[in-house]
Amino acid sequence: MKLLYFIPSLYNPGGMERVLTQKINYFADNLNYEITIVTTEQMQRPCFYKLSENIKLIDIGLNFNADSGAGLLKRTFLHYYKLQKYKKIAEDKIKAIKPDICVSLGGKEIEFFAKLKSEVPKIVEIHFSLNYRKQFLTSNYKGKIWSVIGDIRTLQLKRSTKQLDKLVVLTHQDEIQWKKTHKNIVRIPNPNPLNPFYRSTVQNKTVISVGRLDAQKGFDMLIDAWKVVAEKHSDWVLNIFGQGEWEEMLRNKINLNNLHNQVILKGLSHVIENEYLNSSIYVMSSRYEGFGMVILEAMSCGLPVVSFDCQWGPSELIKDGENGFLVSPNDTQELADKICLLIEKQKLRLTMSINAVELSKKYDISNIIGQWTNLFNEVTKK
Repeated sequence: MKLLYFIPSLYNPGGMERVLTQKINYFADNLNYEITIVTTEQMQRPCFYKLSENIKLIDIGLNFNADSGAGLLKRTFLHYYKLQKYKKIAEDKIKAIKPDICVSLGGKEIEFFAKLKSEVPKIVEIHFSLNYRKQFLTSNYKGKIWSVIGDIRTLQLKRSTKQLDKLVVLTHQDEIQWKKTHKNIVRIPNPNPLNPFYRSTVQNKTVISVGRLDAQKGFDMLIDAWKVVAEKHSDWVLNIFGQGEWEEMLRNKINLNNLHNQVILKGLSHVIENEYLNSSIYVMSSRYEGFGMVILEAMSCGLPVVSFDCQWGPSELIKDGENGFLVSPNDTQELADKICLLIEKQKLRLTMSINAVELSKKYDISNIIGQWTNLFNEVTKK
Protein backbone atom coordinates (compact mmCIF):
# COMPACT_ATOMS: atom_id res chain seq x y z
CA MET A 1 0.00 0.00 0.00
CA LYS A 2 1.32 3.44 -0.94
CA LEU A 3 0.04 6.40 1.11
CA LEU A 4 0.52 10.14 0.60
CA TYR A 5 -0.13 12.28 3.70
CA PHE A 6 -0.60 16.04 3.98
CA ILE A 7 -0.03 17.88 7.28
CA PRO A 8 1.17 21.42 8.05
CA SER A 9 4.26 20.28 9.97
CA LEU A 10 5.75 17.71 12.30
CA TYR A 11 7.99 19.96 14.40
CA ASN A 12 5.28 20.74 16.97
CA PRO A 13 4.88 18.51 20.07
CA GLY A 14 1.11 18.30 19.57
CA GLY A 15 -1.26 15.36 19.87
CA MET A 16 -2.05 15.28 16.15
CA GLU A 17 1.63 15.17 15.24
CA ARG A 18 2.28 12.47 17.81
CA VAL A 19 -0.60 10.27 16.64
CA LEU A 20 0.28 10.61 12.96
CA THR A 21 3.92 9.75 13.62
CA GLN A 22 2.90 6.72 15.66
CA LYS A 23 0.53 5.43 12.98
CA ILE A 24 2.73 5.93 9.94
CA ASN A 25 5.77 4.47 11.71
CA TYR A 26 3.66 1.37 12.33
CA PHE A 27 2.47 1.29 8.72
CA ALA A 28 6.01 1.65 7.38
CA ASP A 29 7.91 -0.60 9.80
CA ASN A 30 5.33 -3.33 10.52
CA LEU A 31 3.19 -3.45 7.38
CA ASN A 32 5.79 -2.31 4.82
CA TYR A 33 3.60 0.51 3.51
CA GLU A 34 5.30 3.16 1.37
CA ILE A 35 4.67 6.46 3.14
CA THR A 36 5.33 9.99 1.88
CA ILE A 37 4.45 13.11 3.89
CA VAL A 38 4.01 16.56 2.36
CA THR A 39 4.28 19.53 4.75
CA THR A 40 3.87 23.27 4.21
CA GLU A 41 5.34 24.71 7.43
CA GLN A 42 8.24 22.40 8.39
CA MET A 43 10.89 24.81 7.08
CA GLN A 44 13.79 22.38 7.68
CA ARG A 45 13.01 22.10 11.38
CA PRO A 46 13.47 18.62 12.89
CA CYS A 47 10.44 16.47 13.67
CA PHE A 48 9.59 16.55 17.38
CA TYR A 49 8.66 12.85 17.40
CA LYS A 50 11.02 10.34 15.83
CA LEU A 51 10.03 9.49 12.27
CA SER A 52 10.89 6.09 10.76
CA GLU A 53 13.77 6.10 8.29
CA ASN A 54 11.43 4.28 5.90
CA ILE A 55 9.23 7.37 5.55
CA LYS A 56 9.90 10.17 3.08
CA LEU A 57 9.15 13.75 4.16
CA ILE A 58 8.80 16.53 1.59
CA ASP A 59 8.45 20.13 2.79
CA ILE A 60 7.23 22.50 0.08
CA GLY A 61 7.91 25.55 2.26
CA LEU A 62 4.81 27.62 1.49
CA ASN A 63 4.76 28.83 5.11
CA PHE A 64 1.18 30.07 5.45
CA ASN A 65 1.97 30.96 9.07
CA ALA A 66 4.38 33.69 7.96
CA ASP A 67 1.46 35.78 6.66
CA SER A 68 -0.43 36.02 9.96
CA GLY A 69 0.99 39.47 10.76
CA ALA A 70 0.11 41.04 7.40
CA GLY A 71 -2.83 43.36 6.83
CA LEU A 72 -6.20 41.89 5.92
CA LEU A 73 -6.00 42.68 2.18
CA LYS A 74 -2.43 41.45 1.79
CA ARG A 75 -3.11 38.38 3.93
CA THR A 76 -6.17 37.49 1.83
CA PHE A 77 -4.19 37.83 -1.41
CA LEU A 78 -1.25 35.79 -0.13
CA HIS A 79 -3.57 33.09 1.20
CA TYR A 80 -5.34 32.74 -2.16
CA TYR A 81 -2.06 32.77 -4.09
CA LYS A 82 -0.40 30.17 -1.87
CA LEU A 83 -3.53 28.01 -1.84
CA GLN A 84 -3.58 27.85 -5.65
CA LYS A 85 0.12 27.07 -5.67
CA TYR A 86 -0.38 24.37 -3.04
CA LYS A 87 -3.16 22.75 -5.07
CA LYS A 88 -0.93 22.59 -8.17
CA ILE A 89 1.96 21.12 -6.15
CA ALA A 90 -0.35 18.55 -4.54
CA GLU A 91 -1.64 17.43 -7.94
CA ASP A 92 1.93 17.17 -9.24
CA LYS A 93 2.99 15.09 -6.23
CA ILE A 94 0.07 12.72 -6.73
CA LYS A 95 1.02 12.23 -10.39
CA ALA A 96 4.67 11.62 -9.51
CA ILE A 97 4.20 9.37 -6.45
CA LYS A 98 1.09 7.52 -7.67
CA PRO A 99 -0.28 6.73 -4.19
CA ASP A 100 -3.12 4.31 -3.56
CA ILE A 101 -4.69 6.78 -1.11
CA CYS A 102 -4.22 10.45 -0.15
CA VAL A 103 -4.82 11.45 3.47
CA SER A 104 -5.14 15.00 4.82
CA LEU A 105 -4.82 15.95 8.49
CA GLY A 106 -7.03 18.99 7.95
CA GLY A 107 -4.46 21.63 7.02
CA LYS A 108 -4.90 24.31 4.35
CA GLU A 109 -5.39 21.60 1.72
CA ILE A 110 -8.78 20.76 3.20
CA GLU A 111 -10.16 23.70 1.20
CA PHE A 112 -9.38 22.00 -2.12
CA PHE A 113 -8.67 18.36 -1.22
CA ALA A 114 -11.94 16.91 -2.54
CA LYS A 115 -11.50 18.85 -5.81
CA LEU A 116 -8.01 17.62 -6.65
CA LYS A 117 -7.73 16.42 -10.25
CA SER A 118 -7.11 12.79 -9.40
CA GLU A 119 -9.12 9.59 -9.10
CA VAL A 120 -7.03 8.53 -6.09
CA PRO A 121 -9.27 8.03 -3.00
CA LYS A 122 -9.11 10.98 -0.62
CA ILE A 123 -9.52 10.77 3.15
CA VAL A 124 -9.46 13.58 5.70
CA GLU A 125 -8.95 12.75 9.36
CA ILE A 126 -10.36 15.48 11.60
CA HIS A 127 -8.55 15.91 14.92
CA PHE A 128 -10.95 18.54 16.19
CA SER A 129 -14.68 19.02 16.67
CA LEU A 130 -16.99 20.26 13.91
CA ASN A 131 -17.23 23.73 15.47
CA TYR A 132 -13.54 24.07 16.27
CA ARG A 133 -13.09 27.15 14.07
CA LYS A 134 -15.85 28.97 15.95
CA GLN A 135 -14.46 27.73 19.27
CA PHE A 136 -11.02 29.04 18.36
CA LEU A 137 -12.26 32.46 17.28
CA THR A 138 -14.57 33.03 20.25
CA SER A 139 -11.86 31.85 22.69
CA ASN A 140 -9.26 34.25 21.29
CA TYR A 141 -11.28 37.31 20.28
CA LYS A 142 -14.10 39.31 21.85
CA GLY A 143 -17.24 40.47 20.03
CA LYS A 144 -20.29 38.82 18.48
CA ILE A 145 -18.83 39.22 15.00
CA TRP A 146 -16.36 36.41 15.72
CA SER A 147 -19.20 34.03 16.51
CA VAL A 148 -20.79 34.87 13.14
CA ILE A 149 -17.48 34.42 11.34
CA GLY A 150 -17.07 31.11 13.16
CA ASP A 151 -20.44 29.91 11.89
CA ILE A 152 -19.44 30.84 8.34
CA ARG A 153 -16.14 28.96 8.70
CA THR A 154 -18.01 25.90 10.00
CA LEU A 155 -20.29 26.02 6.95
CA GLN A 156 -17.23 26.24 4.69
CA LEU A 157 -15.76 23.19 6.41
CA LYS A 158 -18.95 21.20 5.84
CA ARG A 159 -19.06 22.13 2.15
CA SER A 160 -15.40 21.34 1.49
CA THR A 161 -15.62 17.84 2.98
CA LYS A 162 -18.87 16.46 1.55
CA GLN A 163 -17.30 15.00 -1.61
CA LEU A 164 -14.45 13.17 0.11
CA ASP A 165 -14.30 9.39 -0.05
CA LYS A 166 -14.17 9.29 3.75
CA LEU A 167 -14.06 11.75 6.62
CA VAL A 168 -12.60 10.21 9.78
CA VAL A 169 -13.66 11.59 13.17
CA LEU A 170 -12.43 10.66 16.64
CA THR A 171 -15.43 10.51 18.98
CA HIS A 172 -19.02 9.29 19.12
CA GLN A 173 -20.31 12.84 19.59
CA ASP A 174 -18.39 14.06 16.55
CA GLU A 175 -19.81 11.17 14.55
CA ILE A 176 -23.36 12.16 15.55
CA GLN A 177 -22.79 15.83 14.65
CA TRP A 178 -21.15 15.17 11.28
CA LYS A 179 -23.69 12.55 10.19
CA LYS A 180 -26.42 15.19 10.26
CA THR A 181 -25.00 16.55 7.00
CA HIS A 182 -22.50 13.95 5.71
CA LYS A 183 -22.79 10.34 4.53
CA ASN A 184 -19.05 9.65 4.32
CA ILE A 185 -18.30 9.57 8.07
CA VAL A 186 -16.37 6.86 9.88
CA ARG A 187 -15.17 6.99 13.49
CA ILE A 188 -11.66 5.77 14.33
CA PRO A 189 -10.25 6.94 17.68
CA ASN A 190 -6.63 7.80 18.26
CA PRO A 191 -4.32 5.05 19.49
CA ASN A 192 -2.60 5.28 22.84
CA PRO A 193 0.96 6.47 22.15
CA LEU A 194 2.30 5.12 25.45
CA ASN A 195 2.77 1.58 26.67
CA PRO A 196 4.32 2.03 30.11
CA PHE A 197 5.81 -0.96 31.88
CA TYR A 198 5.08 0.63 35.26
CA ARG A 199 2.05 2.50 36.60
CA SER A 200 1.91 5.48 38.93
CA THR A 201 1.52 4.65 42.60
CA VAL A 202 -0.64 7.82 42.84
CA GLN A 203 1.11 8.54 46.15
CA ASN A 204 3.19 11.57 45.16
CA LYS A 205 1.75 14.97 46.05
CA THR A 206 1.93 16.08 42.44
CA VAL A 207 -0.75 16.99 39.89
CA ILE A 208 0.14 17.26 36.21
CA SER A 209 -1.29 18.99 33.14
CA VAL A 210 0.14 19.01 29.61
CA GLY A 211 -0.56 21.16 26.55
CA ARG A 212 0.15 24.30 24.58
CA LEU A 213 0.13 27.46 26.65
CA ASP A 214 -2.71 29.16 24.79
CA ALA A 215 -6.39 30.05 25.08
CA GLN A 216 -7.67 26.61 24.09
CA LYS A 217 -5.95 24.74 26.91
CA GLY A 218 -7.37 27.03 29.60
CA PHE A 219 -4.42 27.04 31.99
CA ASP A 220 -5.58 30.45 33.20
CA MET A 221 -8.65 28.73 34.62
CA LEU A 222 -6.54 25.91 36.06
CA ILE A 223 -4.46 28.46 37.96
CA ASP A 224 -7.68 30.01 39.31
CA ALA A 225 -8.78 26.56 40.46
CA TRP A 226 -5.41 25.82 42.00
CA LYS A 227 -5.63 28.94 44.13
CA VAL A 228 -8.57 27.23 45.87
CA VAL A 229 -6.71 23.89 46.06
CA ALA A 230 -3.60 25.51 47.54
CA GLU A 231 -5.57 27.01 50.42
CA LYS A 232 -6.46 23.48 51.57
CA HIS A 233 -3.45 21.50 50.35
CA SER A 234 -0.39 23.74 50.27
CA ASP A 235 1.91 20.69 50.22
CA TRP A 236 0.66 19.60 46.77
CA VAL A 237 2.28 20.90 43.56
CA LEU A 238 0.85 21.47 40.07
CA ASN A 239 3.28 20.90 37.19
CA ILE A 240 2.26 22.30 33.80
CA PHE A 241 4.21 21.02 30.78
CA GLY A 242 4.14 22.88 27.46
CA GLN A 243 5.10 26.07 25.73
CA GLY A 244 3.23 28.79 23.88
CA GLU A 245 2.21 32.41 23.54
CA TRP A 246 0.53 32.56 26.94
CA GLU A 247 3.64 31.63 28.93
CA GLU A 248 4.43 35.14 30.19
CA MET A 249 0.79 35.87 31.03
CA LEU A 250 0.45 32.60 32.95
CA ARG A 251 3.69 33.18 34.82
CA ASN A 252 2.49 36.63 35.84
CA LYS A 253 -0.83 35.16 36.98
CA ILE A 254 1.00 32.57 39.08
CA ASN A 255 3.14 35.24 40.74
CA LEU A 256 0.19 37.59 41.25
CA ASN A 257 -1.62 34.86 43.19
CA ASN A 258 1.55 33.98 45.14
CA LEU A 259 1.52 30.43 43.75
CA HIS A 260 5.11 30.34 42.47
CA ASN A 261 6.00 27.51 44.88
CA GLN A 262 2.93 25.43 44.03
CA VAL A 263 2.36 25.96 40.28
CA ILE A 264 5.40 25.30 38.12
CA LEU A 265 5.64 25.93 34.36
CA LYS A 266 8.00 23.13 33.32
CA GLY A 267 8.34 23.76 29.57
CA LEU A 268 8.56 20.86 27.12
CA SER A 269 9.49 17.31 28.06
CA HIS A 270 10.73 14.58 25.73
CA VAL A 271 10.14 12.01 28.49
CA ILE A 272 6.58 12.93 29.43
CA GLU A 273 5.83 9.32 30.41
CA ASN A 274 8.15 9.69 33.40
CA GLU A 275 6.33 12.85 34.45
CA TYR A 276 2.98 11.04 34.41
CA LEU A 277 4.43 8.18 36.45
CA ASN A 278 5.70 10.62 39.08
CA SER A 279 2.28 12.28 39.41
CA SER A 280 -0.97 11.24 41.10
CA ILE A 281 -3.70 13.17 39.27
CA TYR A 282 -4.10 14.58 35.76
CA VAL A 283 -6.15 17.75 35.17
CA MET A 284 -7.46 19.05 31.84
CA SER A 285 -8.78 22.62 31.78
CA SER A 286 -9.39 22.99 28.03
CA ARG A 287 -12.11 25.20 26.61
CA TYR A 288 -12.54 22.69 23.76
CA GLU A 289 -10.83 19.47 22.65
CA GLY A 290 -10.93 17.17 19.63
CA PHE A 291 -9.99 14.02 21.53
CA GLY A 292 -7.63 14.81 24.38
CA MET A 293 -4.65 12.56 23.72
CA VAL A 294 -3.06 13.59 27.00
CA ILE A 295 -6.02 12.08 28.87
CA LEU A 296 -5.33 8.72 27.25
CA GLU A 297 -1.60 9.02 27.95
CA ALA A 298 -2.22 9.87 31.59
CA MET A 299 -4.73 7.04 32.05
CA SER A 300 -2.33 4.49 30.58
CA CYS A 301 0.11 5.54 33.32
CA GLY A 302 -2.59 5.02 35.94
CA LEU A 303 -3.68 8.58 36.61
CA PRO A 304 -7.30 9.47 37.42
CA VAL A 305 -8.34 12.53 35.41
CA VAL A 306 -10.33 15.63 36.31
CA SER A 307 -11.50 17.57 33.26
CA PHE A 308 -13.94 20.17 32.08
CA ASP A 309 -16.69 18.43 30.10
CA CYS A 310 -15.90 20.44 26.97
CA GLN A 311 -16.76 19.42 23.40
CA TRP A 312 -16.11 16.59 22.78
CA GLY A 313 -12.99 14.68 23.69
CA PRO A 314 -13.00 14.27 27.49
CA SER A 315 -16.40 12.56 27.72
CA GLU A 316 -15.20 9.95 25.23
CA LEU A 317 -12.56 8.74 27.69
CA ILE A 318 -13.68 9.78 31.18
CA LYS A 319 -16.44 7.78 32.82
CA ASP A 320 -17.55 10.21 35.50
CA GLY A 321 -16.95 8.81 38.96
CA GLU A 322 -15.17 5.69 37.64
CA ASN A 323 -11.81 6.71 36.16
CA GLY A 324 -12.07 10.44 36.79
CA PHE A 325 -14.44 13.37 36.99
CA LEU A 326 -16.16 15.49 34.35
CA VAL A 327 -16.99 18.97 35.62
CA SER A 328 -19.07 21.78 34.13
CA PRO A 329 -17.12 23.72 31.46
CA ASN A 330 -15.23 26.73 32.82
CA ASP A 331 -16.41 26.12 36.41
CA THR A 332 -13.15 26.59 38.29
CA GLN A 333 -14.73 26.07 41.71
CA GLU A 334 -16.09 22.65 40.73
CA LEU A 335 -12.74 21.81 39.14
CA ALA A 336 -10.98 22.69 42.41
CA ASP A 337 -13.51 20.69 44.44
CA LYS A 338 -12.92 17.51 42.42
CA ILE A 339 -9.15 17.90 42.59
CA CYS A 340 -9.42 18.30 46.37
CA LEU A 341 -11.65 15.23 46.59
CA LEU A 342 -9.03 13.09 44.86
CA ILE A 343 -6.27 14.57 47.00
CA GLU A 344 -8.20 13.74 50.17
CA LYS A 345 -9.47 10.27 49.15
CA GLN A 346 -6.47 8.00 48.61
CA LYS A 347 -8.58 4.86 48.11
CA LEU A 348 -10.64 6.65 45.47
CA ARG A 349 -7.45 7.62 43.63
CA LEU A 350 -6.31 4.00 43.66
CA THR A 351 -9.65 2.68 42.40
CA MET A 352 -9.82 5.25 39.64
CA SER A 353 -6.20 4.52 38.73
CA ILE A 354 -7.03 0.85 38.10
CA ASN A 355 -10.08 1.80 36.03
CA ALA A 356 -8.07 4.33 34.03
CA VAL A 357 -5.49 1.74 33.01
CA GLU A 358 -8.25 -0.68 31.98
CA LEU A 359 -9.92 1.93 29.78
CA SER A 360 -6.64 2.80 28.06
CA LYS A 361 -6.18 -0.81 26.87
CA LYS A 362 -9.06 -0.36 24.40
CA TYR A 363 -6.88 2.07 22.47
CA ASP A 364 -3.92 -0.22 21.88
CA ILE A 365 -2.17 0.60 18.60
CA SER A 366 -2.87 -2.84 17.09
CA ASN A 367 -6.62 -2.38 17.56
CA ILE A 368 -6.65 1.06 15.96
CA ILE A 369 -4.37 0.11 13.07
CA GLY A 370 -6.77 -2.70 12.20
CA GLN A 371 -9.57 -0.17 11.78
CA TRP A 372 -7.40 1.94 9.49
CA THR A 373 -6.35 -0.97 7.29
CA ASN A 374 -10.00 -1.98 6.93
CA LEU A 375 -10.82 1.57 5.82
CA PHE A 376 -7.95 1.65 3.33
CA ASN A 377 -9.09 -1.66 1.84
CA GLU A 378 -12.65 -0.37 1.59
CA VAL A 379 -11.85 2.85 -0.29
CA THR A 380 -9.41 1.19 -2.71
CA LYS A 381 -12.01 -1.41 -3.73
CA LYS A 382 -14.52 1.18 -4.93
